[in-house]
Amino acid sequence: MYELNCAGVIPGCDRVIRAESEAEVIRRAVIQAKQLGVETITPRMMDAFRHGLHVMPTTTRH
Repeated sequence: MYELNCAGVIPGCDRVIRAESEAEVIRRAVIQAKQLGVETITPRMMDAFRHGLHVMPTTTRH
């Protein structure tokens, strides 16, 4: 599972985006940015998305 805290990356965003793949987190971040009025996803913003991605530790059940 991957996550991105979009606060500080997308203006006005205060949520954490989680998904099973890096690509899905990025896709959801782009959608979130557009919903918040970002017209153009710049290369700098894409770099911020990639830099902010974290792998969540997996939990195992016994």
